[in-house]
Amino acid sequence: MKRWETMDNLVSTMSVFPLLQCAAEEGIAVSDLLAGSQLTESLLCDHERTVPFDEECVVVSNYMQLTREPHPGLSASAHYHYNCFGVLGAALVSHPNMLEACRFLVRYVALTFTPFLVTTQEDELTLCARYLDRLDLGKCREYYLLRDLAFVRNLCREADPDHWQQLVSRMDIAMPEPADSQSIYDFFAWPIRFNADETLIETHKSALQQPLRLANPMTLELMVRQCDELLVQRQPQSWRARVESLLLQGVMDLQLIAEQCCCSERTLRRHLQREGSSFQEIALQLLQQRAMQYLKYSRLSVEVIANRLGYSETAAFAHAFKRWTGRTPSQYRTEAHD
Repeated sequence: MKRWETMDNLVSTMSVFPLLQCAAEEGIAVSDLLAGSQLTESLLCDHERTVPFDEECVVVSNYMQLTREPHPGLSASAHYHYNCFGVLGAALVSHPNMLEACRFLVRYVALTFTPFLVTTQEDELTLCARYLDRLDLGKCREYYLLRDLAFVRNLCREADPDHWQQLVSRMDIAMPEPADSQSIYDFFAWPIRFNADETLIETHKSALQQPLRLANPMTLELMVRQCDELLVQRQPQSWRARVESLLLQGVMDLQLIAEQCCCSERTLRRHLQREGSSFQEIALQLLQQRAMQYLKYSRLSVEVIANRLGYSETAAFAHAFKRWTGRTPSQYRTEAHD
């Protein structure tokens, strides 16, 4: 998968605008913040516009170099509130409780700014949201990961200021623990584990059933209708994007994927061929991506990674990985951590 290749390659200017606010607070010149991009201050102040995601990444990279903040994603998150998301934000806080709001957020995650694929899993007692890497964010990954996790924390504080610290029972972050991580622990006030195999937020469902102070069924009904309309407008048109999304969610069978896409296997293959792709190519690229993500951000052994990726023998995985990258898994992991 190409670097910074998103499902629709466009984000709202509201995803970038908070960085203008950060720059103003820190005395960073707008010209320096936007250097190397095609974006202008006037464009970013127009909240009805969209911009290419790769242009946003240029601005994020600039901010990470210019800021004095140790964790830019956290500092930027101070300017990301539920009302940044318009009708989606209004719908979120209009739900009767946080459990329903969380289910709603994942269903409409395409209306947010996240570059990650977010999935949820529920059992009788818990709800777990997972953040899956779907593209190579390079050095911007920590910024986006902390920003998006911080948004959940900010939403919890805004929606339930009296109980927000009890809403999350576990947060795993798939990135190395920073040397100055205490500020991250203090910011979230939740149990955090770095160097995790995957990024997730786990909650006890009972803690999410406190009534929300802004709950309003009439507002919710109106906002849901508008969110449905927006979702239809923003649904990815690429068949490749649809297949990638389902593969990342663990749907590996082509027939099941075709059913999810409301077509036959033959029709799906034809659509992909017209886009210059194939199911086998997409599956292989995602397999390579997952392998590299595990090696970069987890402490799993090569043997465990091979098993998770479906290889019965570690040697077969190592051989395939060297064919993809020209390096053994151990060499790639060492270089990624240098």
